Amino acid sequence: MSDASAAGWIELTAADGHRMRAYRAPAKGEEIGRLIVAPEIFGINHHIRSVCDGFAKQGFTTVAPDLFDRAERGVELPYDDAGIQRGIALKSAVATADALQDVAAALAHLGGDGSAAIVGYCWGGSIAWAAASALPVRAAIGYYGGEIGKTLDSAPRVPTLLHFGEQDHAIPLSVAEGVSSRYPWVPVHVYPAGHGFNCDERGSFHPESAVLALRRTVGLLRAVF
Repeated sequence: MSDASAAGWIELTAADGHRMRAYRAPAKGEEIGRLIVAPEIFGINHHIRSVCDGFAKQGFTTVAPDLFDRAERGVELPYDDAGIQRGIALKSAVATADALQDVAAALAHLGGDGSAAIVGYCWGGSIAWAAASALPVRAAIGYYGGEIGKTLDSAPRVPTLLHFGEQDHAIPLSVAEGVSSRYPWVPVHVYPAGHGFNCDERGSFHPESAVLALRRTVGLLRAVF
């Protein structure tokens, strides 16, 4: 028999009719809240699925929409140079507005306006920042979003939390400083780590920073639900 409590793949449909796969991990035990996970430029790969599973263990029903499906379906990339280059190309083929439509589909699946928060990593961190101003999410958390510095005029309309690495060669510290200057009510944390410090499948993984960032992320999520 099917097990509704088991994690696995589902299909979502965006407002424009686009159909995409998504990974869903139901909350373990009593549900605290609901969460959209926006991925890095490597697709809904093993790491992102494990992130969803981790949040599920903490009481959050989690859905990660495959934002690459608009460019190419079923892509899961490794953390090597080839994976990075292919991920960059695929990301470039997906407009932010379209990615937000796919996030909105995940939000609708989880219950609609205000029903879920969003957390994103890398590309997904930028998408989470965009969602904070464009979509009726409950809250937004972004990890090292590289496009945030280009969209500082997009004021968050929901509780928002950002994480950056001070050794991130792709994102200058001026981005974190710019957010803090424009939006002093947004907590912006900078860690002694590089890009991708949350991912335990990358060489840049920094366990201490990952643990602290997760504690802060879950703290905000618990506060808004």
